[in-house]
Amino acid sequence: MASPNKPHDEFIEANGLTFHYRESGDPRTKHAIVMLHGYAETSETWTECTLDLAREFRVIALDLRGHGRSDRAPDQDYTRATQVEDLEAIIDGIGLRSVTLVGHAMGGANAICYAAEHPDVVTALVLIETAPEVLRSGVETLRRLLSTAESFQSVDEAVDAFRTYFPYATTDQVERRALAALHQNEDGTYVWDFDPIFRDPTARPPEPDPGQRRLSDLWDCVDRVQCPTMIVRGSETDMLTPEAIQRLHRRIPGSRVSLIEDAGHWVPTDQPAALSLNVREFLQSLANLPV
Repeated sequence: MASPNKPHDEFIEANGLTFHYRESGDPRTKHAIVMLHGYAETSETWTECTLDLAREFRVIALDLRGHGRSDRAPDQDYTRATQVEDLEAIIDGIGLRSVTLVGHAMGGANAICYAAEHPDVVTALVLIETAPEVLRSGVETLRRLLSTAESFQSVDEAVDAFRTYFPYATTDQVERRALAALHQNEDGTYVWDFDPIFRDPTARPPEPDPGQRRLSDLWDCVDRVQCPTMIVRGSETDMLTPEAIQRLHRRIPGSRVSLIEDAGHWVPTDQPAALSLNVREFLQSLANLPV
């Protein structure tokens, strides 16, 4: 019999698209940790963390729209409000009664908004390198990473290109991160595993309709978060200032801040073991976490 902790791939129709997610842990529970990756990443970013956390929890790592094996949006609508609507439909479609949301960067912003809109569903929140205010230096680093090449002839070539951007990760971790952002074509080359629009610096999101504008102010959503929250920052990040993290901390009553040493913005890649340990200890400290 296969181990219930063994990851397996699932697909679900939601909000007019097909979404891929990788699930680990006991599927009989109606509570799950839902992992939301960052911009131009995929669910593979969480591989090490999910293997660790699945020993105690049901874990679902989702490919957000336009990323990985989830459908790309025909209208190129990747607005925050639409991604939150996706999350609403997916959580409902899977049949979860409650969730712990773990989000990195863009995924963390989506988690904040979902938690603000659904305080009855979200029992805990982990925000990794997420804040309404980001540094231009970090955004430029991400753009440079995405502009390294249109494609790569081998994994080794990709690792060499990625290594500059992940100075705190081991070679194995850099390789896993490269493979989490790429997929192999039939001709053997490796190309980016998300909608090409994410690599276009001139692209602009569509104008939100009136119903979507309620999520345009991320600070407003922060102020509506009611669940226990842990804010995670990489010690060497170039994306967030300590002041932005402290402001976020003050705006979410009872939240705690965790600093991950020897990690930049990409904490799940740089220090996955330390991250999963922090998440586990945080969740174990919550007396009434559903199972």
